[in-house]
Amino acid sequence: MAGAHASAADRRELRRLLTPRPQFSVSFSKAQVTASLWDYAEDALATRALTMTDADLLNVQRICAWYEDPSYPLPVVGQRITHNHVTALAAITYFEGHLRPLAQNRRRPSKDRPPQFSPSPPDAATNP
Repeated sequence: MAGAHASAADRRELRRLLTPRPQFSVSFSKAQVTASLWDYAEDALATRALTMTDADLLNVQRICAWYEDPSYPLPVVGQRITHNHVTALAAITYFEGHLRPLAQNRRRPSKDRPPQFSPSPPDAATNP
């Protein structure tokens, strides 16, 4: 999970982000995480997300719930922050242990997305 570049403050923040946000949650599929990462040129993490466990997905969803708060300072500049940005940033935080800007802020064209990174709806069995 956490990368080698995570500071003590990053680790504390990650522990906080992995605590469920009171009265707010989000639900999306593993495939949506991979698609969001690919959309913003996070290819290595998109490939890593293909093998996420259900526990990994739940942790990304928990982080995402905190990042959906408009007051949370996310590193996206030059455009409105979308749910897709938030999903990719939550996955980056989970996999690397700290928040950082996306490789690019604008989406790649979906027509160029490889089939293995195509989004799909959440699976009701793994997303309460």
